[in-house]
Amino acid sequence: MPINPPTGRYALLVAVGEYDDPSLDQLRAPEQDVERLAAVLEDPSVGNFTVRTLQDAAEQEVRREIEDLLTDRVNDDLVLLYFSCHGIVDPFHRLYFAAANTVRTRPASTAISRSFVNEQLEACRAAAKVLVLDCCFAGAFAEGFKAAPQGALDGQVGRGYVVISACDSYEYAFESDGLVESAPRGSIFTDVLLEGLATGGADLDGDGRVGVDELFRYVHDGVVRRRPDQKPKWSAYNAEPHIYLATVPPTADPPGSGENRPGGAVEASAAAVPRPSNYNRHQAIVARGFRAGADLVRRTFGPLGRRVLVEDASGAYHELADAASVVRLFTAYDSRDAIGASYVRELVEGVRHRVGDGATTTVVLAQAMLDGASVALRAGANPVALCRGIESAALAVLAELGDLAVPVETKEQLQMVSTIASGDEVVGDLLATAMERVGKDGVVIVEESNLFGLELELTRGIRVPAGHVSPYFVTDPEEAEAVLDDPSILIVDQRLSGVPELQPLLDEVGRSGRPLAVFARDIRDAALTALIVGKMRHTLDAVAVRLPWPDEERCTMMADLALLTGAQVVGDAEGGLAAATGQVLGGARKVITTRRDTTLVDGAGDPDLARRRVRGLRAELARRPDGHDRELLRERLARLGGGVAVIRVGESTEGQLKKRKRQIDDAVRNAKAAVEWGLVPGGGAALLTVAGRIGPRVPRGGDEALGYAVVVDALAAPYEELMRNAGRNPAAGPADLRRRGPGVTFDVVGGSYVTALDAGIVDAAATLRQAVTAAAGVVTRYLMIG
Repeated sequence: MPINPPTGRYALLVAVGEYDDPSLDQLRAPEQDVERLAAVLEDPSVGNFTVRTLQDAAEQEVRREIEDLLTDRVNDDLVLLYFSCHGIVDPFHRLYFAAANTVRTRPASTAISRSFVNEQLEACRAAAKVLVLDCCFAGAFAEGFKAAPQGALDGQVGRGYVVISACDSYEYAFESDGLVESAPRGSIFTDVLLEGLATGGADLDGDGRVGVDELFRYVHDGVVRRRPDQKPKWSAYNAEPHIYLATVPPTADPPGSGENRPGGAVEASAAAVPRPSNYNRHQAIVARGFRAGADLVRRTFGPLGRRVLVEDASGAYHELADAASVVRLFTAYDSRDAIGASYVRELVEGVRHRVGDGATTTVVLAQAMLDGASVALRAGANPVALCRGIESAALAVLAELGDLAVPVETKEQLQMVSTIASGDEVVGDLLATAMERVGKDGVVIVEESNLFGLELELTRGIRVPAGHVSPYFVTDPEEAEAVLDDPSILIVDQRLSGVPELQPLLDEVGRSGRPLAVFARDIRDAALTALIVGKMRHTLDAVAVRLPWPDEERCTMMADLALLTGAQVVGDAEGGLAAATGQVLGGARKVITTRRDTTLVDGAGDPDLARRRVRGLRAELARRPDGHDRELLRERLARLGGGVAVIRVGESTEGQLKKRKRQIDDAVRNAKAAVEWGLVPGGGAALLTVAGRIGPRVPRGGDEALGYAVVVDALAAPYEELMRNAGRNPAAGPADLRRRGPGVTFDVVGGSYVTALDAGIVDAAATLRQAVTAAAGVVTRYLMIG
């Protein structure tokens, strides 16, 4: 059950373990206590507090932070102030909290007085105020309350001012094994308090929420059971039911331990033995920010996904329906959420650039894996072992997806996957036609047009599996591409490092006003710097591509480039580049480079020469026996004979044009991926089938098994999210769908089980491969945050 939180939930955790005064013993517990408590309180699935920690600070800094916490609060806020430090009482039994610079014999001027803290809390306008004191003599705080304190066991709790103390006014608060000895764990009081919050054990009435009264009962009994000579105390002033500090975490069981889960092979004993939590506050911050971004993305998932309103950095709202647009414009309201939200942005943009589709699936998977990993960390699992298990399970998923995939054999199948990726039947049909014309190894690019609508053109071109050597060459940051229109082409079979030999050609190209694309065996040092500086100063728009392959492959690639562009390959003979003139330059209508590849469109070479080269290569291929040389010939034929399909896009406004072009670009990537890796049933069915197959292989016992189960359990999340967005019961179908066989899926629009290929509900196998790989990668990154 959700907390239904007040407007704001704010916490200040003060920990002092190092003291200047040698008469005050050093404490180990405060540093550990405050970090662990911050992680739980900041966890969006537990406390959802905005937390600030203050460690080993001077008394004036502590006072200022307390005032900052409590000032400017509004009537609906909840504030929590926590102290873990030495408590000092003077001869008049007045309580002080020791700071790093406190002098034991001068507490009035060097420590934080009970009266200061109490006055600040009484003056605070927040509806609910909770003070937690883990220090010796903490019970003395309630002495002098304006009204008689109420006992938690006597009834009323809630709105108002509540104090939970680790002990009474004459007792010591113990660290794990003694008062101040070097303890390997935190204080007993905070240990039990954390246990009650993090595991949900303090939810004594089973309503899914932890009230402050329930937490005190849990802590009181737990502390007294461990240390009968320490009795926590409760005081309340004008308290009314109910102040809820936390919700029970999504599940108290580690991943894979449920009876009906695919990962049920994990031994129940892994959860039976309590271990200290390995979940830290930095992970909680990332998890909170990730959820802030992921929740928006997830709502757009599937054919019945919602449109969401996203507020950008300037405060303007946008109505959006796709993951890429959401993450591009989303700005975290809370600055602490920025790092987690950036994880979502990187996921979406990375998947989109690699396979064009599946970004929302990736986010849904990653959120499910991250939730499962967080549960395992809270149960004490080792993060490194979890990473090993997650990586092992991800590899198992990839292998099973390969077995499920069927090849794309017809134009209709290609049209299906293109339509799903683009969300537009017209685009799907046009893209299928384009790929049918250029073949499996052909190139399809998307260009902006001045004419409204879509247009398909088939032209000559080539794609080189090498990209720009520096991001400084990028002209389109959003797509991470360098695009040159009508460039000169320079092909050099040399290692370029100096400027003098290159400068004459740079000057000549600069005078012509054309851009320059340089293809070289290697380019570095001053030569690379000269091209970058020329671009940055807008004197020469250039890009450099390195071809560092074995001699035979490099020479044939350069020969093919020269043939298509009309350039001459400049080598070491006849003076090399130093003796070259503008006659060695070729040309093309367009050159597009990314970090991974380069596409040349409509080269200036002689088409008849290219056709004769293709005929000669086919004849040579027929004569050659099977082997490496024959494979190289096939690759050359694909490059020279495939051609380039150009889809031109025109729209009525600039914004619509960019959105439409991005949509078709993504569909092109997804269609190419489908041709390479095949198709699998869509609608989450393929991942459910894989979960059923790899679930029984979960390693027995240990934290690595928990990591494996994190992935297995998460594979059902895309199906469940599709059902949820379609207004259907997400728990109703997974088991039934698995029983119907690997080729069946559920049509969330029609509300019936269908054969996936017949109904056109399919995914490119590459999309799911990338989704699982990327989601597992981001979760292992999250686990290694210290």
